[in-house]
Amino acid sequence: MRRIIERLKKEDMKNTNPKKDKIETKYNYKKALQYFFLTYKQFLRNWLFSFILRILCSWLSIVPPLFYKKIFDIISQSGITSTELSAHAISILVVLFGIQMWSFVAYRIYDFFTITFQMDVQERLNNKFLKKIQKQSFQFFTDNFAGSLVSKYRKWVSAFERLSDIVNWDIIPFIVNVLLILIIIWFQSYWLSLVLLLLIILFSCVQYKLYVYIQPYQERANTLDSNLWGLYSDIITNNTTIKFFASESREEKEFAKLNHEVFKSKKAQYFRSMIIRWTSWLFSIFLQVWIMYIALRMRWNWIISIWMIVLLQAYVLRIVDFMRWIGQTLRRVFYSITEISEIVALVETIPDIQDKSDKELHLSSGEIKFEKVGFSYGDNQIFKNLSLHIKSWERVAFVWESGSWKTTITKLLFRLYDIQSGKINIDWQDISQVTQNSLRSSMSMIPQDPILFHRSIKENIAYGRPDASEEEIIAASKMAKCHNFVSNLKYGYDTLVGERWVKLSGWERQRIAIARAILGNKDIIVMDEATSSLDSESEALIQEAMEEVMRNKTTIVIAHRLSTVMKMDKIIVMDKWKVVEKWSHKQLLSQNGIYKKLWNIQSWWFLGNILHKI
Repeated sequence: MRRIIERLKKEDMKNTNPKKDKIETKYNYKKALQYFFLTYKQFLRNWLFSFILRILCSWLSIVPPLFYKKIFDIISQSGITSTELSAHAISILVVLFGIQMWSFVAYRIYDFFTITFQMDVQERLNNKFLKKIQKQSFQFFTDNFAGSLVSKYRKWVSAFERLSDIVNWDIIPFIVNVLLILIIIWFQSYWLSLVLLLLIILFSCVQYKLYVYIQPYQERANTLDSNLWGLYSDIITNNTTIKFFASESREEKEFAKLNHEVFKSKKAQYFRSMIIRWTSWLFSIFLQVWIMYIALRMRWNWIISIWMIVLLQAYVLRIVDFMRWIGQTLRRVFYSITEISEIVALVETIPDIQDKSDKELHLSSGEIKFEKVGFSYGDNQIFKNLSLHIKSWERVAFVWESGSWKTTITKLLFRLYDIQSGKINIDWQDISQVTQNSLRSSMSMIPQDPILFHRSIKENIAYGRPDASEEEIIAASKMAKCHNFVSNLKYGYDTLVGERWVKLSGWERQRIAIARAILGNKDIIVMDEATSSLDSESEALIQEAMEEVMRNKTTIVIAHRLSTVMKMDKIIVMDKWKVVEKWSHKQLLSQNGIYKKLWNIQSWWFLGNILHKI
């Protein structure tokens, strides 16, 4: 948590100019807008139809004042009889009624097509986001808070919907209405139309410049908000640990500190937004008075009629109404673009691990070779010229002393990381030249800390084989020694494991993970401390079951407890990232090496536990 605070302080130092107190922008708005309009382009036909409907709706809403002006012109005529006046007025009112009804129908059709279009866009965006995120590498997910990613995604969805609404309900109506009004005024007085157009352009440019000025403050507020909810998610996720260490008050203080920064940043952004709101209202007042002044001067010179002034005032009031809210509209536009830009940068992050070809891995015997493999985490060299040969159907165990990067072997084999030099071959096929999906679907993994989905036990066991029958699932469960405890649950195999699998103990999760691997029935099985969470009795039962599972399969076991590797065909002992011993259990005990030392230590510890119980 302190790491988050320190990182934010560093970002503040980078983003703040102490001389000018100006925050530098870091969001790519051009890319965000391109992404937005390219998404719309995929539904261009639907959007064009909605746009045409919008023009029709705007036209039908602008036309009525012209007919009212016509009525006033007729009334003001001298020598017209009441019968003629009534006839003209009724005919115009009938036309007005027809226009209003058509306007009502057009708006309802526009609503239907716009909502349908927006929902289709959002549906595609949801699918695209998940697809993009799932292509990211293992390192990407270790470097990002899950809560922060979810927060950014939720804001992105709402921002896209908000921006779509603004475009369809605010910006397009504003542009269409202004253009249509200017065209109508042009035919009455082209000079007035030009003056009005220039004032609107000037106003829009001023508003845009003001928003460019305050936008960095919006960016900072948005970034802090994402980090705040990432921290909030981290606290909720690790609440049990917090309780164990009685650190609720400490966490609350850290959260309050970041929360204060968030709302301090938001207040700064809102106060600056108020400047834009004030300028909008002042400019709209000036525009209304100025246009009226010009119209009156034209009336005094008998250039326009009094009813033209009334018509002009009606249209100017409509434009002023739009302009008073254009500041708020721009604020919402930039706010939405900021959130879209944040997620666009995320989804367009090039994955560290990519398929280099469409070639798929084809297993024949399950032979694995590490050929002069070199790998490092940044500047930390892990392996240098590591060479290993695991024969087909061979059962191999890797033994390290603690902290010797024992799980790195499995991560490289599953290509969660790419090696810097050398090759890793499976059945003489370079794993970097085959698709990641075909590689990983050819192996089963039983991790030290198995992760289960918040779904039923049945779905978790069958995750590697969704088409497995209930009989096959139960058979795999029996082999993994978990059928009895699952059957005793209230809902049996339909029991939900709970968010972060809180309803199951460690050994229960471990057995379900083993059942999942058994059901998968892959030719290569990797077990990373697979029995570490089990007691000695359960471990003995699982090892007995795994003997059958490992038959005629290439098996890699990462182990710290040496009792789990005694029956392996070969035990590879590594020290300081190098192979130092490589024999069977019996042969290694005949030597005075690292393995024998570890065995003696664990034997004395096991014997001490037995004597203590006696």
